[in-house]
Amino acid sequence: MDRYELLKFIHVGAAIVWVGGGTVIQFFALRTLWYGEPHRLASFARDVEWVGTRVFIPSSLVVLVLGFVLVWDGPWELGMTWVWLSLAIFAVSFVAGAGFFGPESKRIAAQIDAEGAESPAAQARIARLIKLTRIDLVLLFAIVFLMVVKP
Repeated sequence: MDRYELLKFIHVGAAIVWVGGGTVIQFFALRTLWYGEPHRLASFARDVEWVGTRVFIPSSLVVLVLGFVLVWDGPWELGMTWVWLSLAIFAVSFVAGAGFFGPESKRIAAQIDAEGAESPAAQARIARLIKLTRIDLVLLFAIVFLMVVKP
């Protein structure tokens, strides 16, 4: 195994953690919403915020940094359509996560602390956040598609 293959393995592994983790969270979200238990939903929201900060952000940054290294070391160029399109989609997802999903998760946690897990407003915000993160997950799968087929 050469350096390029090792870096590509780490890049793909980090993408699996990021995209796979987001997919699993959506399945847990469906299950949690189905139960309709406010305390369970509030706990789920806190857990997702924790994972997002400590797992998704680092893994997404590993994917980005190693993506640049792989383009630099490999036969790819930044000017290739699939590369810049992937970077554009990544930027949208990252800005949404850092600018909205993360801060909104913290606001929801504060609202739950202030009003309790049964707060209808907090419950509605959690449900809305889950729906919006599904759109983000579709964007991540679009990046995976571009990486695989390289149109």
